Order: sequence, then C-alpha cells, then structure tokens
Amino acid sequence: MATSFSVAQNKNVTFQVHSPDSIPVYVFGSWSNWLVWPGDRMNSVGDGYYAVTLSLPVSTTYEFLFVNGISPVKEILDPAWPCTNGNGEYTNRVLSMKTNDTTICYDWKSCNTCTAPANNVAVTFTVHNPDSIPVYVFGSWSNWLVWPGDQMTSIGNGDYAVTLTLPSNTNYEYLFVNGTVPVKEVLNPAWSCTNGNVQYTNRVLALGSTNTSLCFKWDSCVSCTGQSDGIMVKFQVLNPDSVPVYVFGGWSNWGNWPGTPMTSVGNNLYETTIQLKSNQTIEYLFVNGVGPTKEALDPSWACTNGNAQYTNRISTLGSSDTTICFKWGVCQTCGSSAVNSISKDEMKVQLTRDGVRVFSTTVAYIDQIEVYDLLGNKVYHSAGKIKMNGLVPMALHGNAVYLIKISANNQRFTFKGLLTN
Repeated sequence: MATSFSVAQNKNVTFQVHSPDSIPVYVFGSWSNWLVWPGDRMNSVGDGYYAVTLSLPVSTTYEFLFVNGISPVKEILDPAWPCTNGNGEYTNRVLSMKTNDTTICYDWKSCNTCTAPANNVAVTFTVHNPDSIPVYVFGSWSNWLVWPGDQMTSIGNGDYAVTLTLPSNTNYEYLFVNGTVPVKEVLNPAWSCTNGNVQYTNRVLALGSTNTSLCFKWDSCVSCTGQSDGIMVKFQVLNPDSVPVYVFGGWSNWGNWPGTPMTSVGNNLYETTIQLKSNQTIEYLFVNGVGPTKEALDPSWACTNGNAQYTNRISTLGSSDTTICFKWGVCQTCGSSAVNSISKDEMKVQLTRDGVRVFSTTVAYIDQIEVYDLLGNKVYHSAGKIKMNGLVPMALHGNAVYLIKISANNQRFTFKGLLTN
C-alpha cells in the first residue's frame, strides 16, 4: 500500500517575520490558491521572530503576505515598495523560487530584511494517556496567548506528540491541555517537575543547546518513553476536489475531525507528516473542502477495509519512515504509470430503471456520458463531469438494449447492456 512519491524539484523555503503586531502568526500565499485562510501557522523562534518551513516547487513565482492576530489581519504594504507585486488593489510580497533551499525574513509591514536567531533546537513534547482528545501543549514560548496551544498528534499506545522549534538555552513553562472544550491538566505545586507556584502551577523546561525529547504521563511528573518504535509517515493526496485538505485517521480514534491539515507542495499535491507506531495497519481517509467532506470509496476496492458502512483506506506500515500517496477518491497511487491510460476492464457499468452507475478503481470522475437506445436515439447526455461510482439519474425501460459511451482521461469507451424487468 505504501509507495514513495514526491514532486520533482521541490525545495524548502523558510519564511520568517520579525515583530508582528500580535499572535498567532501565519504566512498566507498563492501556493494554496489563497484558499487556506489565514495560512500556514508560524512558530516563535525567539526575539520577536516567527518562522515556518514549506516545501515548494522550484522555478515558480509566488505571492504572499504575513498575517497575525486571533481575528487574523493581513499586513498592509505599499505597492511602490520593491518587495511587492506593485498591484495597487492586491498588494502582496513576491517570491521567485530558486533551485536550492532558501530562507527569507522581513520585518512586519516592511521591505526591510532581517536575520532570525540561528541557535534554535527541536523539542518533541509527548504526553501519555490524556483524559480526552484533541490534545495540545500550551507554553510560555507564545506568552500564553495562543490558547489552547499547539495541537499534538496520536502516535499510538495512548501517546500524543508534537515537535516545536524553540530558541536554545532558554527556560520555559508549559502544560498539556485536552478536550473539545479545552481543559488544562492539574498539577501539584509540590511536585519536582513544576515551578512550585501555587497559583499558576506549570511544568518547567530548562532547554539546552541540543535537540531534545520529553515525555510525561498526564497529570503526573512520572516520565514515559513515548513512541520509541515510531516512524514518520508522509501522507500525500493528488488532485483533491477542493481546499483545505486533511488526512483523518484511526490513530486519533477519529476524534480530531476533519483531521490533520495538509499543505500544498505544488502540482495539486498536498502532504503532511505524522509520527505513528511502526509495524501496524492503519485506517484513514482524505478530507477536503470548507464543508468539509470525506472522499467516497468503494468497499470492494483493494485499498480499503472492505467495510460497507465505514469504508476507509488501509495501509500497512513497516519499521522505517515511509510515504503514502494516492489520487483523491480512487485506489490509484500517485506514482502509477497509468495516469492517462485506463483499461476498459477497469470499468464496470450497471443499468437500472433509475439510471446508470459506472464503477472504476482508477479514475474519480467521468468527463462525459451518453446513452443511446438500440435504434440510435440519444436518451441521455451529461452536461459536465460526473463523480465515479454514483448513480447518473435517467429513465430507462426494461427489456431494452442500450449503448453507453463514456469519456474519461481523454479516452472513450463504449459498453452495451440489456436492462431486464
């Protein structure tokens, strides 16, 4: 089920902004077609700097803005400034992607470039057996303003984890938070892992100069090991119906609807990476839209669990990091060579008095469908794309032969069928 796939010629871009007006902070850009408002969340890296790293295709020009605030507000730029597109109506910053990883840093609402602190380290926070989900870590690195904190992902065995980039050699305070109506864990100020403050009892972290991981049981100073046999799983989906895009899976007990947000990496491919327990079979679905809506799969397909009521994708993980990539709504992997070639044997047509159903495991949509009776009279013609595996309503008569002509992926197919009473 797992296959390696990546967009050719992608490079990492680290966006940094200095001294925004408020928090949280985001970067909002044309790589998502301006649809994923307020953008990609940026983390504090100290001294008033915020940063996030995105993977984007090279040799492409993007436009973007920095956004901040609980009620998000875009920065305002002067179209006469050289770092902008010069558009008086939609004044955005401009980024011309090169062929190597790059970092860009600007002062908020300015074309002045900046340099963020270089001495940052990665900190992985893990909590075991919280009371409920979703789960967060909430800390002083955000000045306690970004409630309920940074969301953590289930990695199996009751463990939830998230990795943050924080300035090194700094002391922090934090708490774990959980629940749909978020509630902080309650600690005893006499415990050694806390700050000893009776009014605001928080955990403490004295961060050094190297990457670190820490794990505690919920409501306790008892340490834990976290997911020692965890692997990094990169989920990718190609050609979703709309944005934003998510992956929603059983690793969170299906409790964090609509799932983990996925980021556009170009060519209509979206991805996110989640740490999961190795050597297990996982169930999941891709989700998209403002709605949002889950993709619809056929339980007879090999990539599913076969459950007609709750039809999910399944993948079996090994013991090493992996990438899983599928096309939206079908079992075809992103790396399949048959992107524009469909075998007639992969399609099935079913006639009923209420209409026609066309089934396929390799394409998600029919471009056009026409239905003719045996005398050559056209009894149906579709006006646009039709979702595969759904009923195409039309009135058909029993004990009659029909020709069904289907166009999909620039190919045409003709089927002949007898509808009996």
